[in-house]
Amino acid sequence: MTNAYTLTIALGGKWASGSGTACCPAHDDHTPSLSIADGMNGQLLLYCHAGCDYAEIKGALRGRGLIDGGGAFRPIGAILRAERLAKKVAEAERRSRLACKLWKEALPITGTPAEHYMRSRGIFCELPSCMRYKESCWHSTATRLPALVSWIHVKEGAGCAVHRTYLKEDGSGKADVTPAKAMLGPASGGAVHLSNDPGPLVVAEGLETALSLRCGILPGPATIWAALSASGMAALRLPERRGRLIVAPDGDPVGRKAAEALATRAHGLGWQVSLLIPPEGFDWNDVLMGKAVAA
Repeated sequence: MTNAYTLTIALGGKWASGSGTACCPAHDDHTPSLSIADGMNGQLLLYCHAGCDYAEIKGALRGRGLIDGGGAFRPIGAILRAERLAKKVAEAERRSRLACKLWKEALPITGTPAEHYMRSRGIFCELPSCMRYKESCWHSTATRLPALVSWIHVKEGAGCAVHRTYLKEDGSGKADVTPAKAMLGPASGGAVHLSNDPGPLVVAEGLETALSLRCGILPGPATIWAALSASGMAALRLPERRGRLIVAPDGDPVGRKAAEALATRAHGLGWQVSLLIPPEGFDWNDVLMGKAVAA
């Protein structure tokens, strides 16, 4: 591992063909403009394509503790940071590859225990192609179980991410394991896109609650997303094109707090926002199943 490589990784940059690129620490750089390479005697070759001079770059790196006063690489702290970051990146890439592999191996949902599970929850609408079935899916308890596998739409270039709902073999309910649901891959900010019909964007928490809205609860067609959790709802990455947004959380304090966070953020971005709240202690699948009555 060369000094230039380690510095590149420490700055969160990319390494290719013997040199690195990273955001320049000497200015507010959002499009990597710093070139990094190894020079003679442990010195670093640094060039900012945005115009920062060598002294400014050295000063900024020195302020972060990455080089010494002479411009040579200061290895100890930076190496540790670089190693941690490299391990984190490698693990994220590994999980993304596993998510892609799992999705390719999963079967269309029609006629599978995964479809039976959704029908047992009262969901009678057409099930989207972003939901599949895997007969033998790894679980963190070191067992393999049937699973409903759903594709998570994430930021372009982020990799592959899927959501797994572990099932009983006949699909009559969730498997008796903890957790019964799990994500795989870089899912932050993403959602399962369940329908793309004209109308408002409707965001619910779980897959079952989101699809319940499509089974006659909503008054008309809509684009429906499942954010997969309350925290996922609060952190959801919204489309750039503004429009109408309906936030439909579960009927508990955590869900309402997440819905209010998303609604506030969306309103600030120019969305027309409304909340669709189920009765206290229930969710929209409970309403569909007749366990609760919507106001």
